[in-house]
Amino acid sequence: MNVYSDAYLFKKLHEQFIREGKVHTVAVLMKDLWQNHAIFWYLTQMSQNGSLIVELHGWEHKDYSKLAYTECYDDLKKSIDYWKENADRMTGKDNRAITTFFAPWNREGENIKWACRDLGLKFCATQSGEWDGNKIRSFHWWNIILVNPDSFTVDSILD
Repeated sequence: MNVYSDAYLFKKLHEQFIREGKVHTVAVLMKDLWQNHAIFWYLTQMSQNGSLIVELHGWEHKDYSKLAYTECYDDLKKSIDYWKENADRMTGKDNRAITTFFAPWNREGENIKWACRDLGLKFCATQSGEWDGNKIRSFHWWNIILVNPDSFTVDSILD
């Protein structure tokens, strides 16, 4: 999810997770996300009511496995601070802190793992299977355009 995400389609997708009683974790790219107020507001509201978990996909969609430690650390720190500042300002409340970094392209590298560790983040590069006690299936929200958003199931779009 990023600044260009379609709020209407994302809401349709998330409502299906709610109807099916499934956990929906959204890994976001933080750069300029605040500029899409509809998405930002929806993420904060749904995360506060517990139906959605906001996590981190990076500042930008880049291969963090190839970057120097300082670039990894700086991007993640900037992203965490950006979410906290803007989410708290938008809602007037303390929002749940980001706890996990979901690596773009599911690629691992020592520098990004060290940056995550130093920032207190879990690191996930699992595309599908079990991770941290949860079933993981990577899904890019825009895949919803491939199906009728009014008549799909979460399992049908994740398979």
